[in-house]
Amino acid sequence: MSTPTSLPGFLISEQLPDAERGAAQPVESELAEYGPNLTEPSPATGDGIGRVVPAAKATGRYPYAADLGAPGMLWAAMIRSPHARAVIEGCDTSAAEAMPGVHAVLAGPGLGVDQVDYLGQCVAIAAAEHPAIARAALSAVVIDYRPQEPLTDPRQAFNAEPIHEDGNIAAHRFFTTGRDAVDRVAAAAELRKNAPSARRAEAFQGLKPGRGPGAQPDSREPEGGDGAQAEPEPSRSVSVIHGYEFARPANWPAGPGTVFAVPHGDAIEIHTLTVDPGRDRRALAAALGRPEGEIRLVPAPFTGGAIADDADLRVAAALLAARTGRPVKAVDGSVGHWPAGTAEPAARVHAIHVADADGTLREVRVELVIDGGAEPAAAEALLDEYCRLAAGPYRVPKVEVQGWVVRTHNPPLAPWPGGGAALAAVVAEAQMDAVAAALGVSGLEARVKNLMRTGDRLPDGRKVAAADALPELVAAVLDASVPPFPPGPDVREFPGTIGRTGEMTRLRRGVGVALAMVDLVPPGLPEELATAQVALTSDVHGPIAHVSTAMVDTGAGQHAMLRRIVREVLGVQRVLVRRPTAPGALPATPLASGRAAWLHGMAVQRAAQAVRAQALEAVGAQLAISPELLEVRGDRVVSYDGMLSRPLDEVYRAALRGAAVYLADGEFRVRGSGPAQPGVFVPEPGQAHVAFAAHRAVVDADTELGLLRPVRVTAAHDVGRALVPGRIEAAIAAGVMSAASAVFADEAPGARAYAGALACAQLPTALDLPEVDVLPPVQSSIGDLETTALRRRGFSAPLPLGYQPVGRIAHAAAAAALACAARDALSAHRTAIPIRPWETGPVL
Repeated sequence: MSTPTSLPGFLISEQLPDAERGAAQPVESELAEYGPNLTEPSPATGDGIGRVVPAAKATGRYPYAADLGAPGMLWAAMIRSPHARAVIEGCDTSAAEAMPGVHAVLAGPGLGVDQVDYLGQCVAIAAAEHPAIARAALSAVVIDYRPQEPLTDPRQAFNAEPIHEDGNIAAHRFFTTGRDAVDRVAAAAELRKNAPSARRAEAFQGLKPGRGPGAQPDSREPEGGDGAQAEPEPSRSVSVIHGYEFARPANWPAGPGTVFAVPHGDAIEIHTLTVDPGRDRRALAAALGRPEGEIRLVPAPFTGGAIADDADLRVAAALLAARTGRPVKAVDGSVGHWPAGTAEPAARVHAIHVADADGTLREVRVELVIDGGAEPAAAEALLDEYCRLAAGPYRVPKVEVQGWVVRTHNPPLAPWPGGGAALAAVVAEAQMDAVAAALGVSGLEARVKNLMRTGDRLPDGRKVAAADALPELVAAVLDASVPPFPPGPDVREFPGTIGRTGEMTRLRRGVGVALAMVDLVPPGLPEELATAQVALTSDVHGPIAHVSTAMVDTGAGQHAMLRRIVREVLGVQRVLVRRPTAPGALPATPLASGRAAWLHGMAVQRAAQAVRAQALEAVGAQLAISPELLEVRGDRVVSYDGMLSRPLDEVYRAALRGAAVYLADGEFRVRGSGPAQPGVFVPEPGQAHVAFAAHRAVVDADTELGLLRPVRVTAAHDVGRALVPGRIEAAIAAGVMSAASAVFADEAPGARAYAGALACAQLPTALDLPEVDVLPPVQSSIGDLETTALRRRGFSAPLPLGYQPVGRIAHAAAAAALACAARDALSAHRTAIPIRPWETGPVL
């Protein structure tokens, strides 16, 4: 049967469902219904992230993936393995296939699953006319398992029998700035050929917080117990050694996960919750055995809590849609399916920082092991980013970083909020505080003394293009006000909140300052692209611009940013952003989280510039100047040198007479390395583009009960260019909130015995979250900044539109600052993240 070529009603910027009739109504009607106070702020300023999306969510009319539907849609269901490791010796689906209303059943080998690799793995799927029928069909499937002993401890993976044909070590990285590039490559190649040495393997097996692998006492390292710190001597350096553990990231969903798949001939369009569409698209193409060009991944809006759908759910929906030729909605209600074995930390880090007696960092050595579970792709990306940023935004003459990703029978690692940048920031900032304590100085003094400068090298050898914003960011958070102490009189301001467990006599305040950075264009980044189409025309109300883009507005103001770009380029206040009506009209969106706004913004900007050149061709001829040299400034069309100008409304009246239409396409590409090409952003060889942020966190602790309460996080960011300030503030606040959850919230004791049951999770509430103070952003780049004159002003090889992923770096910086503040409040160097109140105990 035929299927629709598009899914109307999914994008909030396109239309919203009418609550009374269930039909679609345009955005303009929604704005009129909400009233003038709920519309976007002034189009001239572009402030805010809009009010259509928040109002639609508040009234229950926002179309999430779970609300999608199409004629002839089928429902999918799945069952999961009760074993962490087992061989599937046989399965019988005949009874299920014979049930009325069932259209497809795939199980075991028919699904491509001959053996179970982790508890909760999908082993059978069914598509039917009704979800209850699909579930009933799966209950009739018979699967014969032969259970085996699983490998769940990542430390044992080095010496255990291989559980994969490629071995238990999925990835290995080795960087050092103490040797030249040729030696680094040779050393890394040699280490990849061999398993870790016995010393390293044994050390990792015995790794505990406060002590880790690869540490050998020498003249520079202290004697003593876990995390011992040497007393500084005038002629000696000091070393601090700590081992850190990071629990698997909580991915608690606010509701059942939903994936919607629609077949389009040989292609499949999949609507899913994702934070890395590029990686997920590649994984989905491999699982389906199809070319990536046949997979169109449409990111769905976040529903809160979980940040990505289960990969098995995507594969199930796509397989059944391809098998039946009909749209399929797959809903996963088993929110507690994540398996046992997750008690093992997802990452173990051992760090050694060596500093001179005056506080100057001399050497940083880091080793880490990441548990990739049964599918290590996400863990490899995490490892790569961590290794590049391991030393933090500090000047260190010698850095040695070595890390592994190992395979186990634990579930695949869920997307890590903040990525490797968050892990690197937490460890680096904790180590800086430890160095400061060993030297008897403040953590701030140790940080300022070692701040990174422009041209300093990252562990992979690349030079940082611009680090001039760091001192300004640090100064900004220090100048901001601090919450009064002691808190009160409202008891909700105490640790323990309304339970009245916090007492003034036991209350201690901790303050932590942390810096973080994010690598904007990794060297191994494959080429990513975005395209857009802009049309300029007029109606009875005057000029209007239409933008066609594959970028989805998930409620974070992405389309508000695109409207602001078009308004600046064309000077048109009415801008409509829509998704193309045909899925093939624009390419899929294989963009990683954070880069989507940058790439789509540049594509829209270039399309708008091409439209402007067409519309201004006539006035350019009158002024005897190329239309490419004309700009729109306010209400006038002005030459590049400002010498010639015309009123904008007069120019548009002439150019748009008779409802003329000017149409142009725009494209922008980015690649991590390689030769520069027109229209492709490639960093200069050996250069790293890094974004920075500085956060200060205030945490109160009840030192007897071990209760912690984050009070306030002050955030200072280099945002590049603040196109939509409201969107920047919202993204930073969201990053801070997710960081607070990652540092302080965790499962309750014994929850892991219930395989991650949602009822056993300690989810943060409004009382657990800190106040967020977002300082005026530092803007380090303006526009394209392609001219030599602007480079002389300090803008070295700037990124187009000043792109900065403020949400990701906010999570990294806030997590590090909150952890530092908690340690300060407890007067103890806690090294397990999240910091669990029931494990801290009294602090004397």
